[in-house]
Amino acid sequence: MTENEVRKIIEIDASPDIVFKALTNIEDLMQWFPDRGIFEPRVGGKMSFMFLAATSKMDKDHLLQGEILEFVPDKKLSYTFIPDDTYIPDGVRAPPTIVTWNLEEISKNKTRITLVHTGFTKELDRLFKEVTAGWNYFTDRLVQYCKGKSKN
Repeated sequence: MTENEVRKIIEIDASPDIVFKALTNIEDLMQWFPDRGIFEPRVGGKMSFMFLAATSKMDKDHLLQGEILEFVPDKKLSYTFIPDDTYIPDGVRAPPTIVTWNLEEISKNKTRITLVHTGFTKELDRLFKEVTAGWNYFTDRLVQYCKGKSKN
């Protein structure tokens, strides 16, 4: 079985502390990512993100849960990403995957983020395409959200 991974490199006009807060503080997260959620900002902490059908193009609500694997303030965040059992884009339940965010300050108030989402087999083509499109959408929202925060 061969794996696919989503890999995105983006630059944000905001400092790493602003970006990291947007990734780890639930009030900030809900401004650009889930509709509702829980995020315990520590290794071993739990995360739970609810995406509501009413605010998206999805046919039903979706819940993603996981555990924080790495938590290095302003530098790195990694967690498991486990969809609920109703998410079956390829005819089987979507497997747990891992999301990793690496942050690098590249100049004053500018951060480079490398997002890597791993755990997709080639047999899960539809899931991979949906997740890739999702990250394209949500990382654009993250960029805009952090830009707004850096001007405050």
